[in-house]
Amino acid sequence: MIHIYYGDGKGKTSAALGLGMRAFGAGKKVAMVQFLKNNQSSELAVLPFAVYEAPQELPFHPDKSYQEWVDGALAYLLESDAEILILDEFLDVIFDFVTEGQAFALLEQCDKEIVVTGHRDIPSLTEKADYITYMQKIRHPYDQGVSARKGIEY
Repeated sequence: MIHIYYGDGKGKTSAALGLGMRAFGAGKKVAMVQFLKNNQSSELAVLPFAVYEAPQELPFHPDKSYQEWVDGALAYLLESDAEILILDEFLDVIFDFVTEGQAFALLEQCDKEIVVTGHRDIPSLTEKADYITYMQKIRHPYDQGVSARKGIEY
């Protein structure tokens, strides 16, 4: 089954990790890839399941080194023996680093529970999803100039 948590509201990663923790607690194997994040998120310190290590530096624009990392992450997901795959911020790399066709093929090839997060709606993927949750921002401190806080936003 495919789960999609998307939108501009806070909580997409937290929801995906909550599902991953629940599955891990039930004895399932879980693996996660965090796209467009640089290993600075505090949850990584306590996660009991496999996380594909992200690069320390993230490009502001598509570049060859990040593309190579994304290609490796996709191969990792396809080869993983985990029953639950979490693709955090995956919707946001589609079009820049992953084609829509590659994304769709990944979901088709993996006969697993897949959790996808990101900001944008990709209709061909949401059409295939079994669960869709839209997170809408009503208010966020960032809009008033408050930077992301360790332990709260990352």
